[in-house]
Amino acid sequence: MTSQQQELLSLFLRLAPIDGVSHMERAIADEVMAILRAAGLDVVEDQSASVVKGNAGNLLCFPPGFRADAPAIMLEAHLDTVQPTGSLKAIVNEDRVSSDGSTILGADNRMGLSILVDLLLHSNESPGPKKNFFVVFTVGEETGLYGAAALDLSKHHVTAAFVFDCSKRPGIFIRESVGLYDFTAQFVGKAAHAGVAPEEGISAIALAASAISKIKLGRLDPETTANIGKIYGGEATNIVPERVTVEGEVRSFSPDRIREELRRIEQTFHTSVDGCGRLVFSAYSDFEPYVHQPDAPAVMELEYAIRRAGLTPKPIRYMGGSDANKYNAKGIPAVNIGIGAQKPHSVEEFFLLEDLFKTSEIAHELIKIAQ
Repeated sequence: MTSQQQELLSLFLRLAPIDGVSHMERAIADEVMAILRAAGLDVVEDQSASVVKGNAGNLLCFPPGFRADAPAIMLEAHLDTVQPTGSLKAIVNEDRVSSDGSTILGADNRMGLSILVDLLLHSNESPGPKKNFFVVFTVGEETGLYGAAALDLSKHHVTAAFVFDCSKRPGIFIRESVGLYDFTAQFVGKAAHAGVAPEEGISAIALAASAISKIKLGRLDPETTANIGKIYGGEATNIVPERVTVEGEVRSFSPDRIREELRRIEQTFHTSVDGCGRLVFSAYSDFEPYVHQPDAPAVMELEYAIRRAGLTPKPIRYMGGSDANKYNAKGIPAVNIGIGAQKPHSVEEFFLLEDLFKTSEIAHELIKIAQ
């Protein structure tokens, strides 16, 4: 392990145990700002805290020599973790880093965070001309990509964004990502005493069960999935339940396909309750899909950096979303990059040391001007 690799690993071990669950990122944001400002970098915290209903905003980090009036690329990771890491006991083995099994490791996304903080600290040390670039660390990613949605990039001419947040190993990147729409269906029946006068009631649970039984869930086709994840309602076992709420989602690479399936679900639910109850249905976009062509400049730029790092580029289609979806929806070409934070959101989370170091190489290659 080289001294620079050891420094990167030490940085991860410093940042990972700092609590920063979604919407409570103040401590990790302060630590990152302190590290970068001590090194003379310009760090700006935006006003998104109030928008995302959190205690910290997004961090925009500018290396020395950044030109605000020139085209730039943006590299990005998120500050928040899905669970607390304050009591993390990280274990460094010969080839990997994991937790002791009592908490998550927080590699999602402290791995990406550490790589990009390290990049900012050492970007001027590698030879050759550099692109105009800056780094963003977002908040509220795990609960709905809220920080990225609130991020105002209108002051910067961003030509491409590279998000360091995919659990796939380095070399793999998401060229095509699904969009996701959430839906809420409230079934309204009629309350009655379950023992004395059940005939006078209309069970909202029965209405919901009947409606759900008439739709298809799971993988609908190679590009589309649907799921119902939450059902709640009722008041007591001796009351015919008047209201039940069902929450679900539809994902697809095609916005038209998402809308088609949402219409089908809504129509089926309405038909199911017609004449014996009432339905209130709503749907909204969580994130939009994106599809990049193989010759898109951002894709070619990334593939060049991956090759320069000694890896083979492997574009994939992916059924999950990331901050990259929000940037593409804003008109900024964005790609999510594999960093190797494996088994995320679980106490079995780990990463290979070689993946940490290779992803760092990719980041350094991205900011170099091709020779």
